[in-house]
Amino acid sequence: MLYLLGDKVTGVQGLKYAQMDAEAIVVLIKDGVYLDIAPVQDKKIYAMDDDVKGRGMEERLKDRAEIIGYEQLVDLVLENKVANFA
Repeated sequence: MLYLLGDKVTGVQGLKYAQMDAEAIVVLIKDGVYLDIAPVQDKKIYAMDDDVKGRGMEERLKDRAEIIGYEQLVDLVLENKVANFA
């Protein structure tokens, strides 16, 4: 399942669900780029380029998440079942 995490409050709940999902794919959007992703470091993690740059999180996320654009996000959404925590 694809977990869209875009809020610092509901995103924490999303992280808990993703942590229990062996096949979880996590996408950090909006303020989700501020989340502590250590609990899901064994999952595939993506972060939206505009949100990462706009919030000055490039250095923090560069080795922890694959930075993607909207085209890649659309592909992920179309290819996976989605849980939205944004």
